[in-house]
Amino acid sequence: MTTPLLEVQHLSVGIKRGRDYRLAVNDISFTMNRGEILGIVGESGCGKTLTALAIPGLLPGGVSITHGDIVFENRNLAGLKNRELYGIRGNRISMIFQEPMTSLNPLLKIGRQIAEPLELHGYTDKALIRREVLDIMEKVGLPGPERLAGEYPHQLSGGMRQRVMIALAMICNPRLLIADEPTTALDVTIQAQLLRLMKWFNWNRGTSILFISHDLALVSRLCDRTLVMYAGKLVEEGPVRDIFRRPAHEYPKGLIGAIPSKDRKGSPLVNIPGKVPSIDDEEELCGCPFAPRCSHKAIRCTAAFPGRTDLGGGHYVCCFLPFGKDAGKNGS
Repeated sequence: MTTPLLEVQHLSVGIKRGRDYRLAVNDISFTMNRGEILGIVGESGCGKTLTALAIPGLLPGGVSITHGDIVFENRNLAGLKNRELYGIRGNRISMIFQEPMTSLNPLLKIGRQIAEPLELHGYTDKALIRREVLDIMEKVGLPGPERLAGEYPHQLSGGMRQRVMIALAMICNPRLLIADEPTTALDVTIQAQLLRLMKWFNWNRGTSILFISHDLALVSRLCDRTLVMYAGKLVEEGPVRDIFRRPAHEYPKGLIGAIPSKDRKGSPLVNIPGKVPSIDDEEELCGCPFAPRCSHKAIRCTAAFPGRTDLGGGHYVCCFLPFGKDAGKNGS
């Protein structure tokens, strides 16, 4: 059996509240295979970004891993210190952030910023570095690399800045690329171009991609499998085709029902009532956190979080009433 590239085991991430931590990611486990494109979907506040940031050890101050392991290439990253992670970040694992204007240094020229990961990981030949920089800029579709290398981030369009972020992330040929909402605020044409670009790196370099998004339509076009998160919990996972054709949990069912499509032309879109609970709302989080918004909830849904049910074919769900079957029968 092939060893997974990444294994996240019972990961919990807490946000400090006084002397305690409130869990924003709560006991999630998943694996990622080599060469796979894996999506994580859910509304804002569901824990997607904190899960992504925990993997390379980039959690902000006041946020910490409180439990669990992150095993990447047979090495537990959760137990490493910052100085030990320096050799992995940007080299074996890279990340694309959703806001390139705030992620790029406004005072450094584009070429200089793209070259930085190479320099940090031991490259000293300036001529070689420049060739690598121009080559990766060309690969990501930046026109006139020689000219653009001498420009600053504010001189580029949003789509071009995002391509710079991809070039910066890919220049060291990482094994894992984490893309956190990389197409936010971009028009659909630029979004499609960036998705094709990420697929190119996946197909041609074997780069595994963890793609975080609230846009299920993008996930359906790019990913092989997807994880559905809600209020810090993993509620469903499986092949994209299975989850999109027949979601077992009411939450992804609602998200998919809210996507406009030709099949539902003229029909109202699904509206999920309520909102994602806060990490401070202990009452809503004590059972299944989606229960207050679920049309098929039963009494037990508010008392405990359901275990993981195997639906076959790599499709799993955490729900007492998958597909809504037997919903509400005898009130239990």
